Amino acid sequence: MTANSIKVRFEDVAIIMNPEIDQAAVAREDIPSGTVLEFQGEIIEIRSFIRKAHRFALHDIREGEFVRQYGYPFGQSKGISRGELITAININNVLPETDLEDFKEPDETTYLTRYMKKTFSGYVRKDGRVGTRNFYLVIPTSMCASETALQVAQQIEQNNILKEYPNIDGIVSIPHTEGCGCDSTLQIERVMQVLHGYINHPNVGGCLIMDLGCEKTNYDRMFPYIASAVGQSLKPIDWLTIQDNGGARATIERGKEVIASRLREVNKTHRTPSPLAALVVGTECGASDSFSGITANPVIGSTVDKVISAKGSAILSEIPEMAGTFSLLWPRFRSRDIANKYKGLLGWYEDMAHRLGTSIEDNLVPKNIEGGLINSYLKSLGAILKGGSTIIEDVLDYAEPVKRGGLSIMQGPGNDLESVTGIVASGAAIVCFSTGYGTPTGNAICPVIKVASTEDTFNRMPEDMDFNAGRLLHENGNIDELSEELLEMVTAVASGRRTWSEVWRQRQFQVWTAGKLSV
Repeated sequence: MTANSIKVRFEDVAIIMNPEIDQAAVAREDIPSGTVLEFQGEIIEIRSFIRKAHRFALHDIREGEFVRQYGYPFGQSKGISRGELITAININNVLPETDLEDFKEPDETTYLTRYMKKTFSGYVRKDGRVGTRNFYLVIPTSMCASETALQVAQQIEQNNILKEYPNIDGIVSIPHTEGCGCDSTLQIERVMQVLHGYINHPNVGGCLIMDLGCEKTNYDRMFPYIASAVGQSLKPIDWLTIQDNGGARATIERGKEVIASRLREVNKTHRTPSPLAALVVGTECGASDSFSGITANPVIGSTVDKVISAKGSAILSEIPEMAGTFSLLWPRFRSRDIANKYKGLLGWYEDMAHRLGTSIEDNLVPKNIEGGLINSYLKSLGAILKGGSTIIEDVLDYAEPVKRGGLSIMQGPGNDLESVTGIVASGAAIVCFSTGYGTPTGNAICPVIKVASTEDTFNRMPEDMDFNAGRLLHENGNIDELSEELLEMVTAVASGRRTWSEVWRQRQFQVWTAGKLSV
């Protein structure tokens, strides 16, 4: 320690997720070179300038030793000294191999009475599911019908007709670019699966479906696919074909008439106290920084655990964001078959990346790296924390309906809009969305709660961020306390409180287009 060294308290400038195991700490603030920190009775002298959100070594980490955060490895040391900045240069992107031959069924989830007694006020549907919103939805089956469908929804909603119907949250449309001009297999099936999920969604009280007439998702192809949803949901569902209805203008006018005739029926559904067991929570992250995995994601994960402890359900997705996590999640899978299905999804992305001459590890954007996420494994460790710590009950295809209570992992991309669209199609009635740098993204029919990873982001985008998880960095709070607060917000939003994305009508909808070939 030199005469010019600055001595500060460790907890004032750095944070550790797992003090017993981790070899890396994250800087809460910029730490000048030469700063001296006291940690567990030892002195750490910072060897070079450490930018906020970047990592430094708590101990000497020998060459070949795995570097850990959250108790899990994210790289292999090339030889790192105590107090040294951890970078992409002084680690290898290598993870330890794990023996996965012996499968042990995980311990059962503990259900907690205090959360099982907690309720939200939702819309109970005739099939028993419970929604957090009551939308009338105008659904184009293809790109060719999308603009017409959008104009129907916009024109009738702008007429202030909903003042007469206090139990309806909006008349919305989900325009998209799919349904034709592609092969007739994977992409068409995926579009129909997503639309099926939205038609049958508990947040939707009635639908007007609209096709052009000649596309691959026209009435002849689409209606048999959704017939079960029409029959099971017992909600008013109508259909218009533009080519058979006199063209776009005539279809818009007819569409408005159809909707106006249905609103009284949709409005009959009232909010009713419902248990958390009826709630399906989706999880998402976007515009991540290094603190996303330190604050926002663990808080969301703890909230998800509490919903599941009340016999509720949750969905974790963004498979490319989970590279390198199979061995870490292995002890949590309900069965070997479910574990192998998840492994197969990771393999699918690895194979696709190989065919494109790239790597699944290349999913970091410049802002991720600038924010301290030096490799994809580190980003993945933070990402899976959104799913909490309970048993992984199922692995779903994209937009496949949730079939079991507890946590499900859904096949889906890292693209925020496409991922949230699939999560909602699978049945999520509310989404907790963590963000480091901030994003206004919402969803057409589902409330999205934005959880900011830092106080800076929360204050910089005050009319987009709903929850400030950055308080973990400045108020010395703990994850459990903040997750209790977030759970209160989840129940309030599920009961009708609007999120900022709803206030600003951020009604995004985008079907995942992986595998699409134009024809």
